[in-house]
Amino acid sequence: MKYTLLVISLLFGFQIVAQDLDLQRKIEFVNSKIQQTEKGERLNWFDSLTKLTYRNPELEYDAILRKTIDFAIKLDSLNFATKKVADLIGFQNNFLGKPQEGLKLFNTYVEKLNKGTDFGAIGRMYLNAADSYYYTGDIDTSFEYYTITKDYAEKANDEYLYAYAVMYTGYNESEIGKFAEASQSLKEAAAIFVKLKDTTNILGAKNGLAVLYSRNAFYEEAEKERNESILMIGKTDRYTALTNLYFNAAEDHKKIGDFKQQLLNIKAAFLANSKTNNAFLAEPVILTQLVNAYCKNDSILQAEKYFEDLNALFVKDESEDLKEQIVKAKRVLSFTKGDYENAIKYSSEFLSLLQNKKTHLGDIVAAEQFLAEAYKASGDDINYKKHLLNHYTLKDSLSNIQNVKSLAYYQTLYETEKRDLKIENQNANISLLNLKNKSKTQLLIFGSLGFLLLFGGIIVYRSFVSAKKRGLAQQEFSQQLIAAQEQERTRIAKDLHDGVGQQITLIKMKAQNSDQTELSGLAHNALEEVRSISRDLYPVTLKKLGLTDSIEQLLLDLDEETDLFISIEIDDVNTSFNETESLNFYRFIQESVNNVLKHAKAKTLILNIVKQSDGIKVLIKDNGQGFEVNKMINQNSLGLKTMAERISMLKGNLSIKSKRDEGTSILVQIPV
Repeated sequence: MKYTLLVISLLFGFQIVAQDLDLQRKIEFVNSKIQQTEKGERLNWFDSLTKLTYRNPELEYDAILRKTIDFAIKLDSLNFATKKVADLIGFQNNFLGKPQEGLKLFNTYVEKLNKGTDFGAIGRMYLNAADSYYYTGDIDTSFEYYTITKDYAEKANDEYLYAYAVMYTGYNESEIGKFAEASQSLKEAAAIFVKLKDTTNILGAKNGLAVLYSRNAFYEEAEKERNESILMIGKTDRYTALTNLYFNAAEDHKKIGDFKQQLLNIKAAFLANSKTNNAFLAEPVILTQLVNAYCKNDSILQAEKYFEDLNALFVKDESEDLKEQIVKAKRVLSFTKGDYENAIKYSSEFLSLLQNKKTHLGDIVAAEQFLAEAYKASGDDINYKKHLLNHYTLKDSLSNIQNVKSLAYYQTLYETEKRDLKIENQNANISLLNLKNKSKTQLLIFGSLGFLLLFGGIIVYRSFVSAKKRGLAQQEFSQQLIAAQEQERTRIAKDLHDGVGQQITLIKMKAQNSDQTELSGLAHNALEEVRSISRDLYPVTLKKLGLTDSIEQLLLDLDEETDLFISIEIDDVNTSFNETESLNFYRFIQESVNNVLKHAKAKTLILNIVKQSDGIKVLIKDNGQGFEVNKMINQNSLGLKTMAERISMLKGNLSIKSKRDEGTSILVQIPV
């Protein structure tokens, strides 16, 4: 058996050598033909040589392709040259990891090759150049070139090229926080690839959507997209797609603090990447993530092992990208080992690297937090507070940007729901009309009995009038009760502010004067609590800022104090209500939002206040656990009654739609 295995191994080795020799003979033969021929025939032999050496650096594919391009241009074969330039830029970007070289190629040939007539080839050249700009951090120019690519794709009627440009545009839009635009681009690209039955690129678009969801902290939705993609891949050899999916899953689990799952996913990404044709491109980033994951799981020895592998790559190629990964890994290793001096050193260096290039703001937010923790662990309280403040300032900025950028995404959802609600109302009106027609028919049939029923009708009418009067009286009573409640709230708020607040302020000042730090701190906390209660009892911002800004401030405060993701769109409604109406409208918004916080267990809250020609429309929507509306009404829910009364006082209509585990939508329309 051993001899058999040895023979098989030798035969296999001879086969490989024979194949290499055969390829070498073919290359030598083609080279001889290139020397012997001229013009078009010679160009064909150049083309054959590029195919024999295709994307093989050891066979000097790069140099051969450059010679082929130059000869094609010399013969004025611009379309042929354009295809080869596009291939060479892609080779530099995706196989050698040298996008700067790709840009040099593009800038060298673009002016000449733009005169060609093969719009598809020119479009692919611009597509790969756009990738080069993206990889070098120039996202603005990358956007511009993807747009040019789409123009050429339309001229060439090339659906594949167009879909690529749209998908890569979506990646860019997601990167810079244009979430609504990114969602539309990725879905458009996915639809084209589905039509073309291109599974690989369908996976690319779905992975882009998963990244988009992750950036908005919708981790469950992102995981759903990834799981669907992994099932689609099955047992195929799409290892690059698997690498991306598992890597992004690891990133999400790191963000939510699930470090065991982070480690499992990054190990899966490492395994999948090792089976790709160009594993070296993603390997440094994956190794850095492995170092981080093992540190988080208290496996320092394993973390150091993968750091050695990462460092070996850096020794071979001391590029800026590899340097960034090395520094990133060093800061985590140093911190985990308790070497806080080096943790601060490498954390500062890493932060500086991020700030010097166009990177996502979220990465800088995380880097500031890590540096703050390193200072805290070292006992440097001043620098800890400084970088923690930087972290929260940038985090607030990022949160506001995300809220604004994602608003259009949710606006689309809002418009869809409005359309569905309109259809529902139209169907209800049709049903009501049919019911009225049926009633008329029955009235004609039983007309002879009308006289006998007259007295009964009078009784019913009186009962109806009486019930209506009672309803109006009850409504008036409820409104008076709400008004009295607001007056009492205002009085208590004033007493707290002018009475208790001033007394506590006096205590605080005396404590400070007598150096009683602990008592001063307690007084300060008590004063802040009194002010908070006072603000809740009566929103003084209404008079200072106006209705619109007061509602925005309410939601911004909520965004800072909770983990709830809030999307806001508010038109200026300051002139739409008088003082009393403004207070009622503000209270309605406040009570609705408080209900979401107390009962919904939601992750997302959408608030849209839109001023239109026929009035003001309000949508308050959450993705929480929902409830049975009819059941709450039957139970005489005080909260719903109060909300309805406030809208009634504004002469508006209130509609609530909710289902278990599907969230709640409140739609209000107020005539102005």
